[in-house]
Amino acid sequence: MEKMIMKANSAESVNPSQSSEKLSLVTKISYGLGDVGGQMVWNLSSSYLVLFYTDSVGLAAAAVGTLMFVARITDAVFDPIWGAFTERRHTKYGRFRPWMIWGGPPLAIFTVLTFSTIPGTEGVKLAWAIVTYMIQGLLYSVVNLPYGALATVMTRDSGDRVALSSYRMVGTNFGSIILGAITMPIVLMLSGGGDVATTGGFTATAALFSIASLPLFALVFFTSKEVVQPVPEETRVSLLSTFKTVLGNKPLMLITAMLICTMTSQFGRLGVAMYYIIYSLGRVDLAGWIMPIPPLFTIIGIAAFTRFAKRLGKKKMVMISILSSSGSLLLLFFAGPSNLVVVILLSMLYGLGLFATPIVLAMVPDAIDYQEDRTGVRSDGTSYAMTSLAIKVASALGGAIGAWCLAAFGYSADAALSERTLTGINVAVNLMPAAILLLGLIPLAAYPITEAKYQAIRARLEAKMSPTGKSADDE
Repeated sequence: MEKMIMKANSAESVNPSQSSEKLSLVTKISYGLGDVGGQMVWNLSSSYLVLFYTDSVGLAAAAVGTLMFVARITDAVFDPIWGAFTERRHTKYGRFRPWMIWGGPPLAIFTVLTFSTIPGTEGVKLAWAIVTYMIQGLLYSVVNLPYGALATVMTRDSGDRVALSSYRMVGTNFGSIILGAITMPIVLMLSGGGDVATTGGFTATAALFSIASLPLFALVFFTSKEVVQPVPEETRVSLLSTFKTVLGNKPLMLITAMLICTMTSQFGRLGVAMYYIIYSLGRVDLAGWIMPIPPLFTIIGIAAFTRFAKRLGKKKMVMISILSSSGSLLLLFFAGPSNLVVVILLSMLYGLGLFATPIVLAMVPDAIDYQEDRTGVRSDGTSYAMTSLAIKVASALGGAIGAWCLAAFGYSADAALSERTLTGINVAVNLMPAAILLLGLIPLAAYPITEAKYQAIRARLEAKMSPTGKSADDE
């Protein structure tokens, strides 16, 4: 393994001029597959952990909501610290690449432990859940934050950055499709073949998915190159100054706020979607068909609509995405679960509307370049950590709001469901996510970087890198 890693690293160039080279299709596909590996552990937790805790372990929904919130907020605080550490720690393999190899195995182990429990009272089981889930979240950051930061240092080309984000989101949604289709059938099969998912069934499924994630993380390591280099060590600013500069990056802060809104909506819905299928639709047998619908149509939406970001602008395309996806959820709420065909059609439209996530992620490198142009400081890891922090805060809020909503409407795994509880499930799955999505329009409206402004920023940065002091356009 050491020889393979050294061979992969020996091909890596550190010449900044290569940052303008186009990325190969193999590199883009491999990068996207890295998020398939991430989904093997993250989607499993996001989609099924609340259900696992309430229906298999027997924890109260309100306690699960608090657990999700505390664990993810702790994780969110960790992310900027980890981002600052990784961008300053140079290894012979790069700053971000090696964590694909180093962080994967511990993450796999704690994913399995998270989907397990120990004998004892509800308090003992809750304590086990808090510890294992919190550590799993921290380890996910150890892998995922450097993975995301890689996209900011693999190229300066704006088109390739959108492409990397698009391939990543295709990987995310492809992983969600596969997992949505196979997870519950596998859990039920490993639970004994009935209609009830057991703790052991979830644990075994987590082990299978965790093992499958490891070669995908390794693939990213072997096919990526870090060509956008940090400033020399002797001219680097202090950690405190880096944080101040990042927090003063207005576009980045607006992206962070926007991501909190949009991802809280998505995570909140994802965490309770199985309740809607099992109890509102009454069709647990169709879970493997219904769960993959939104991510499948998100892939179609990404393929169909992200290409217009260059023509219409990133900001306008994100606005279209938010309005279309939230509108679909509102129609789902008022239509109710009585007509399965309508539910499926509106779920398709909802998935199509989520096409803009790679566009939002492609705004992050633009904001990093904005910071470098304005201050001379480039903080890829710390800046990307802000988006990771946003996603973790969104995960905390989404998971907690969904579970708290179920508790507020009287959900209990041991009690028959009333009409009020079924209404609460509909609120948690459709109405609440639609309202939170619409809040994302507020920071989006204030986002200042247009396509023309970014081209000017890029030209100035290229001029600084050029030996002649001129950009390629000037020459």
